[in-house]
Amino acid sequence: MITRCFRLLVWLLPAAAAAEARFPQPQFDTGHTVPQAAHPPYAEWVPPWADVLILAAALGVSVWLVRRVRSRRWILAFAMVCLAWFGFVRRGCICPVGAVQNVAAAAWSGGGLSWVVAALFALPLLTALLYGRVFCAAVCPLGAMQELFIIRPLRVPRAVDAVLRLLPLGVLSFGLVYAVNGAGYLICRTDPFVGFFRRSAPLPMLLTGLAVLLLGMVVARPYCRYYCPYGVLLEICSRLAWRRVEIAKTACVNCRLCVGVCPVGAVAVPREAPADAARARQFRLFVAALALAPFLAVSCAGAGWLSGAFWARAHPAVIVADRLAATPPSEEDSHPEIEAFKRSGKSRESAEEQAAATVGRFRAGCAGAGLFMGLVIALRVLGLTRLKRLALHEADRIRCVACGRCYPACPVNVRTGGRG
Repeated sequence: MITRCFRLLVWLLPAAAAAEARFPQPQFDTGHTVPQAAHPPYAEWVPPWADVLILAAALGVSVWLVRRVRSRRWILAFAMVCLAWFGFVRRGCICPVGAVQNVAAAAWSGGGLSWVVAALFALPLLTALLYGRVFCAAVCPLGAMQELFIIRPLRVPRAVDAVLRLLPLGVLSFGLVYAVNGAGYLICRTDPFVGFFRRSAPLPMLLTGLAVLLLGMVVARPYCRYYCPYGVLLEICSRLAWRRVEIAKTACVNCRLCVGVCPVGAVAVPREAPADAARARQFRLFVAALALAPFLAVSCAGAGWLSGAFWARAHPAVIVADRLAATPPSEEDSHPEIEAFKRSGKSRESAEEQAAATVGRFRAGCAGAGLFMGLVIALRVLGLTRLKRLALHEADRIRCVACGRCYPACPVNVRTGGRG
């Protein structure tokens, strides 16, 4: 039996050599090297579902540190751990901030969303519904990176702060328009810290991230406050939080020390009950703002519709159509996208029709985004006319990121053992 197997092997070897001679391996004489698939090192020994458990555990630890331990040093130390894991080990992907686009695209197309991505997106929001923005306190690597660079934060004027806080609404709205229309993930492409986490971003992105960190020395957490689209959703959930972040462990003594150490201006100061004249004046302002609300909504929706054609230029279909229209026939071979379009067998008319349909979708999406922003602006203007009596200093549900800087400054915390 062994002898027969040996003879068969001897007969097959020449046959295999002949087959290789007839069908040789392809040779690339252009110097092109086929890239090898690269995977993050952690993916080799941590399954995707473990990331969900790790995020849930990190959120639980953050809640415990913010509400029970109440120590600024422990919160900062845990933030460095999360920065190392979620930032440099996981390389910032998939993060809840970018998962906004995955969820929107899956909801628009009617499926295709991994439960891991859905859980990463939902867990910080559910935690914010219970305990406020504890995700921002230590778990988010973007916030932890900026927390290290806060040196001498300056107060942003209230009017400037109100205008800048509209930027995250725009980033969220237009980022979702990009995602659902297949134009790419705008939020991920403009993340200033991707270059640090992945160590492979272009030089402009690295310089942008460095500029944000340098700005963060004097304007605390500029990305979190004036750009982060996920922060818009966290603010909405934090407004409805079951248990808010509390500055004093027991009764506040109104010493105002927490106001001076808060870098993001998230401490609401006491206010006396307004007089009758002030109430009448604020009521007139409320009526005026209410009458202005429809105009704001319609104006922002119209501005979004007009800008739809500009934003649509990032879509591949529009790029190909514009390139075909602007390129002479003799120069078409020098453009890879035109060559790829020709190989698809489609006509120029079909390219123009597809581009026109894409522009139409972008116009509709941008009009919806503008309407959303107009309504939010109107609600915020109406909120400015609200007069609320406040007896003690307390953390603002929306602005507070639970960084814990107020804990060691509060004499009530120090006296009761909540040292930072």
